Amino acid sequence: MGCGACAFSAGTGMNINKYGEYTPDLDALNEKGQEALEKAQFVCPSLNPSYNEDFLATEFLADENSNKSEYIGYYENVYGGYVKEADYRNRGTSGGFGTWIGAALFQKGMIDGVIHVKETKRENPLDPFFKYGISTTLDEIQNGARTKYHVIELSEILNLIREKPGKYLLIGVPCMVKAVRRVQLTDPFVKKSIKYTLSLVCGHLKSINWTLSLAWGKGIVPEKATKFKYRTKGEGISARAYVFTAYSDSQEIAEDSAKVIGGKFNQGALMLEACNFCDDVVGETADITVGDAWLPQFEIDAQGTNMLIVRNREINELLQQSIKEDRVNLVDLTEADAKYAQAGGFRQRREGLSFRLGKMDKQNKMRPEKRIKANSHALTQLRKTIYTMREGVTTVSRESFVKALENNDYSIYNKRLKIYLKRLRLLEVASSAPRYIGKKIATLRLKNNI
Repeated sequence: MGCGACAFSAGTGMNINKYGEYTPDLDALNEKGQEALEKAQFVCPSLNPSYNEDFLATEFLADENSNKSEYIGYYENVYGGYVKEADYRNRGTSGGFGTWIGAALFQKGMIDGVIHVKETKRENPLDPFFKYGISTTLDEIQNGARTKYHVIELSEILNLIREKPGKYLLIGVPCMVKAVRRVQLTDPFVKKSIKYTLSLVCGHLKSINWTLSLAWGKGIVPEKATKFKYRTKGEGISARAYVFTAYSDSQEIAEDSAKVIGGKFNQGALMLEACNFCDDVVGETADITVGDAWLPQFEIDAQGTNMLIVRNREINELLQQSIKEDRVNLVDLTEADAKYAQAGGFRQRREGLSFRLGKMDKQNKMRPEKRIKANSHALTQLRKTIYTMREGVTTVSRESFVKALENNDYSIYNKRLKIYLKRLRLLEVASSAPRYIGKKIATLRLKNNI
C-alpha cells in the first residue's frame, strides 16, 4: 500500500507510479540482499499476520487500557466534542482536535514537535501535493490543520528524525501507525523518538490522481494545479459536505466533491487497491484516534464535531484537565456510539472485506490474511453486487484517468466512470434507504426537541 516503512527499514526509496500511488523501489530492495528483504517484509502492514493490530495493540497499549472492543480495539475513554479555545475548530476539518492534540502536548513540554502531513511545492503533474514534515513551533503545528485525502509515505520522515532527535507525536492513518509500530519493535531509536501516535479514522487512501481529477473536473488541468484543500467550512455548508478548494497560479475554485465525477468519497474512485483488504477503521494501534462524530446529536452543528478514542493515560489526563479548564467541550460516548459514528467504514471492513476475501479464495488468487475471515458475514445479493461494483469503480477509475492524462482529455475519464457510477448509485440508494430514513427522523427529532 506504499507506506514506505519497507524503504526506511531496508535503506532504499519509494517511487510514484502512473496511478499517482507510492510503490517501493523493488530493484533497489532486491540488490540489498536477503537481510534487507526480511526487514522490509517484517514492517510491511500487509504481511506477517501474526503481528496484526491485535498483537501490536497488546504490545503497546494493553497495560494502560481497561476496555477492549472487536471494533475499536483497546480503549480507556470515548468522547465526542470540539475545541473551544483559540481558532482550532474553525481552522480544522471537524472539531479541531486533529491539530489541538499536538499543540497541547507541545505546550505542556511533552513533545518537541509533531510529525504530520504538510503542503509541498509541486513542479510536475504527478508530484504530490503533500508530504510528511516536522513542525517544531506552535505556529507550524497550527498551520498543519485540516485532513488531507492524499497518499503519504514514511521513509523520508523517519530518516529525517535521525537528523533531528527529539520526542514527537506522529499523526497518520491506521496503516501508517501500524507500520510505525512494526518499525518500533525492531528500531529502538524510532521507538524512543515517536513518543505518541495519533490515528485519523480512515475510509481509504486516495491517490494523487484523485486530487488531480477533482481539480481537472472544475477546469484546472493537472500541470497547472498548485494547491488543494479537501474540506472547506462556511455558511450554508453542512458538516457532512466535502467542499474542496482547488488552486492554480491564477484560479481558486470551490465545489462540493460529490458534484464532480468520482468525487463522492465512499464510491471508491482512484483509491488504493490495497485498501480493499484493510480491517482497521479507527487506528487500533494508536495512542488516540480522532475522527468525525457522525451521530445525530452532533450532525446539526455545521462547525463539525470530533469523536476521540483514547488509549493513552497521559493524553487522557491532558483531556480531562482541559475539560476542567474549559479549553475543550467533550462528552462521554460509548463503544456503540463509536461503531455507529463510523458505521459505513465498519460495513466496508467487516461484511465487505469478508465478501472480497471469499471472492479471492474462489478465484485462487493471492490475498493477505486478515482478522476477518472469508465469507464470515451473510450478505444479500444486493450488497454483494454493490461491493463488486465498488471494486469495479476503483479499477475503471485508475485505468481511465491514466488514459485521460496520456491523451490530455478529461472526458475519457468522465465518460467512462459516469456510466459505472450511475449504476452503482441506483443500487446504493436501494440498499441504504432504510438507514437514511432512520437517520433523518433522528435528526429531525433533535432539531425539534422531540
